[in-house]
Amino acid sequence: MADTPAIPSDPNFIPIEGIMEAPVIFFEVCPTFGNNGGLLNLMLATGLIDSAPHGKVVSRVKAVAHLRMTAAAAVNLRDTLNNALAMGAPKPEGRAN
Repeated sequence: MADTPAIPSDPNFIPIEGIMEAPVIFFEVCPTFGNNGGLLNLMLATGLIDSAPHGKVVSRVKAVAHLRMTAAAAVNLRDTLNNALAMGAPKPEGRAN
């Protein structure tokens, strides 16, 4: 039987448990934030539209999650968001003649 070549290890790979069970959180705004002795907190919220009497609608803002993190985690989150935004940014076109 032939030997199976070893898969090269990636020093940047971190195994993550619970990927499929983790909730998906959608939000549109961060209406509140704070810093309590180095522990940062953010509220994530989204807008909802409800039906109202007489064919009307009413909009409201609903909290969907509260994030608590250390400063180091906040820096990591900020950097990750910046990288994700850069992925979707329009690419500059080639040099004009």
